[in-house]
Amino acid sequence: MIDIHTHIIPGIDDGSSDMMTSLSMAELAAENGTDAIIATPHCNQPGLYENYASEELSERFEELKREIRLAEIPIELYLGSEVYGTPEVPELYSQGRLPTLNGSRYLLIEFDFYAGAVFMQNVLYKLMDAGAVPILAHPERYYALQLQPDTAMAWHDDGVGIQINKGSLFGRFGGGAASLSRTLLRYGSVSLVASDAHGANVRTPDMTDAFGFISANYSEELAELLLSENPTRILENRRLLRADVSQMY
Repeated sequence: MIDIHTHIIPGIDDGSSDMMTSLSMAELAAENGTDAIIATPHCNQPGLYENYASEELSERFEELKREIRLAEIPIELYLGSEVYGTPEVPELYSQGRLPTLNGSRYLLIEFDFYAGAVFMQNVLYKLMDAGAVPILAHPERYYALQLQPDTAMAWHDDGVGIQINKGSLFGRFGGGAASLSRTLLRYGSVSLVASDAHGANVRTPDMTDAFGFISANYSEELAELLLSENPTRILENRRLLRADVSQMY
């Protein structure tokens, strides 16, 4: 498995607080079948977590990478970010200020949980006009989309990548998020599942439960697509594949 959404770089956002926690997260992921992780610190939150592309960010990433190697943890680490959706995002992308997923055209983007669907769509589609492929982080947690599931499906049809959080499948972000995540899965409107890990004890990078849940309730082929094949395609900057709903149980 490959996890494209983690907050594993220590001391840089609301995820890992120190190097020991980061190493514990990496070890837990590796022990449970994850081969690679993309570190996606919060980005574009002025005055809180800016984390734009910079030498400092690269150094923090490389330091963690060295420590993982020294600890002999068998996992590959890549750099990205989770960009907070604001009207400026398309221009920031064009300026090269936003760390994309492993330097690809794929950009992980989140929004305020109370953001309106029209606002989100405007930012997402302008990003596509700028040449990016937006990966919408945890859409199941946005209240506007919980009320309008068809909107998220339409965005997926138009080329927006849809990434749901593993915890949403088990009700860890409320019933609305659980219901929408399962609806999107059922209709083949999910591109990726990721941990959105913030620590080693709570919201962890262990994704075995998500793989098992999707295999048992939909199909093993879908689990492989969402947790292995499409994440690999992001690392390689290749086109994402769509789920074949005819193969689900």
